[in-house]
Amino acid sequence: MADKERVKLIITIVDRGHGKSLARYYAKQEISCSFQCMGRGTASSELLDVLGVGSAERDILFSLAPEKKTARLLYKLDRELQGDGYGKGIVFSIPITGMSNLIAAALLQEADGSMGGVKMETKAEHSLILITVNQGHTDAVMDTAREAGAGGGTVVRARWAGEEEGGQYMGISIQAEKEIVLIVAAQDKRNAIMEMVNKKHGLKTEAGAMVYSVPIDSMVRVKFLP
Repeated sequence: MADKERVKLIITIVDRGHGKSLARYYAKQEISCSFQCMGRGTASSELLDVLGVGSAERDILFSLAPEKKTARLLYKLDRELQGDGYGKGIVFSIPITGMSNLIAAALLQEADGSMGGVKMETKAEHSLILITVNQGHTDAVMDTAREAGAGGGTVVRARWAGEEEGGQYMGISIQAEKEIVLIVAAQDKRNAIMEMVNKKHGLKTEAGAMVYSVPIDSMVRVKFLP
């Protein structure tokens, strides 16, 4: 009996304004379960001007798809969206280890042998590091991450959603206003980045950082026209 196909979480981080067009492109690839939010890059405006990469503002897409459709999407992105355009970004997938039966059934009902697809080699060469930090400390956290080898990150605004805003977590005071830093890092740099950030900006500091990571199984970088 063949193993049941898995579901992947596809995370797309692109220049602001390109999220909707990519969601339409994904729909053409039969990936219609996508959610969009806004974030910002961590590079300074001066560095962006030097690099000629445009705004620091980002669109972030979270998409769910069966693994064969995910592999096919990344394969096509790697070959079709690589021109000298006005936008650029990164797309990567993460294995889902649990989800509701209803969502899984909806996603996998057409995922059979007739779908075809392209095999992609799965390697855990990169990880997604997520750092939840008190608002106002993001720049310091990113400076520390870069010292440890990080190339950059994307920041998403958030709020503490515990029972009480600004309450206690494991005996530590929690600030309500948060920012989540997403950093894609090579495996050989992951531990150093996480350890240094935790040491300088961990829960018992003013930054109150919580640091964790998940493996990335496939990744492509894209440049595309609007």
